[in-house]
Amino acid sequence: MGKRRRRSRIPAEPVRLEIESLSHDGKGVAHVEGKTVFVTGSLPGETVMARYLKKQKRYDEATVVEVIKASEQRIEPRCNQFGVCGGCSLQHLSDADQIEAKQSSLLETLSRIGKVTPEHLLPPLTNDSPWGYRRKARLGVKYVEKKGKVLVGFREKGTGLLTDTEVCHVLHPSVGLLITPLSELVFGLSIRDK
Repeated sequence: MGKRRRRSRIPAEPVRLEIESLSHDGKGVAHVEGKTVFVTGSLPGETVMARYLKKQKRYDEATVVEVIKASEQRIEPRCNQFGVCGGCSLQHLSDADQIEAKQSSLLETLSRIGKVTPEHLLPPLTNDSPWGYRRKARLGVKYVEKKGKVLVGFREKGTGLLTDTEVCHVLHPSVGLLITPLSELVFGLSIRDK
């Protein structure tokens, strides 16, 4: 008969964490007793109170419930759905710092996985505006009877539900400003609830 593995319990109360760096997918990275904790909604240099979501063998996952000491890089997200919507994960980080974080992540991945170190770096391609940069997206469309309307948008983080949004600032304006008209168009179709 095999031994039963003891599962470590998820702490019931939020824990204080010091965020050291940013992961490739925009989560803050902390360490507790040598174990890595990925913290959604945090930035490097921050002290946060975080609630554990999952405990895995090699890492844990948590989400911020309170920022005790904010990073100088932290900004107010433009979108009221930020944190709920799964369409973007870095709106609380200034655009220049987002570019730097993404470039650092790319260089680290090239070095660690590809064993490649570029001799020369080209400047990143940027817009005049920090918004409307995303030109490709998969949006969900669903008639929600309780709301009496068709939702068009990204899925909520960690769920299959769609966000109830009217505009998406990270999408190119040719699509991001048309979320509500798209919703109204589909609502007017006879097959809206199919």
